[in-house]
Amino acid sequence: MKKLNEKEWKDVELGQIANISSGRDIYAQERISGDTPYITSGTANNGIGYFVGNDNDSKAKNAISVNRNGAVGEAFYHPYNALYGNDCRRVNMKDVDGADTQLFIAECISEQKKAFSYSRKLGTARLKRLRIMLPVDDDGKPDYDYMAQYASEMRRGMLMRYRNYVAGQLSQLEYKDIPALDEKEWKEFALEELFSVGAGKRLTNADKTDGDRPFIGATDNSNGITGFVGNNNASCDRNVLGVNYNGAPCIAFYHPYECIFTDDVKRLHLLHHEDNEYVLLFFKAIVMQQRTKYSYGYKFKEKRMLRQKMMIPVDDNGEPDYAYMEQYAKNMMLRKYEQYLAFLSGKEEKA
Repeated sequence: MKKLNEKEWKDVELGQIANISSGRDIYAQERISGDTPYITSGTANNGIGYFVGNDNDSKAKNAISVNRNGAVGEAFYHPYNALYGNDCRRVNMKDVDGADTQLFIAECISEQKKAFSYSRKLGTARLKRLRIMLPVDDDGKPDYDYMAQYASEMRRGMLMRYRNYVAGQLSQLEYKDIPALDEKEWKEFALEELFSVGAGKRLTNADKTDGDRPFIGATDNSNGITGFVGNNNASCDRNVLGVNYNGAPCIAFYHPYECIFTDDVKRLHLLHHEDNEYVLLFFKAIVMQQRTKYSYGYKFKEKRMLRQKMMIPVDDNGEPDYAYMEQYAKNMMLRKYEQYLAFLSGKEEKA
């Protein structure tokens, strides 16, 4: 198969090859809990903002969503039935049904997002006129067969890399029988008895430089990473638990890699135990159990954070049982990796 740079490409008006429809907003007070994906204008979770029990005439499957607002121009393919908010547009290809081809086209649409911004929205009329670059056949028509084959080969390669990664992780973990959570004794500790708390440092958009260092913001997704920068400052850290005190308060993420932190995120290091990945992952869950108490108006500030009480499993001496926490997290990771491996096997059979 030809490489991308060996193919002839041509700009194609999206409205010529697809039907484009508006979504319909489901406001927060109208949302019913359910299992139907509700597509919004986000950049994470394949564009899924919520799962709802609502129904309306925006429902569709085998469609591409394109953000009209927010992250303008970001496109995702949805093989499943979903509802679409009005901050995105629904693209139904006229002559294409295959998932691989539509994944390829969604990526080609996303390539145009740099031409848009929050003030330059991508409405229906503008999206119909949007010209995207596509590989073409000898007749100058979109080469859908090539797109499908290319996407399929890319997917198989990614699945193999995922499988190799999971197999490597499994080889490093050993399952051990330990008491269940409800069989352990638990005791209350203040966070300041267990952790030191370090500050982040404000970094404005104007001061950011391009680079590969993760920048940790006060978000609730993408493991807290809101971008990648070339900057460095006093907040630079690794093997650390980051906890939001603003934005999405009391959300915690573990960061094994070197990164820098916004001033809306605190950095937690264990005082009486090494900063072990699995122990910190266990504490991540404990910290996040407290998040129902906090909101934008009731911030998880440092003084309040230091006084926060947490229930911790303890040993026979009434001290935090770090060995138990570590093994519990390892056992959980083992189960998750095994589930993911079974999921990958199913994907490979369909590939």
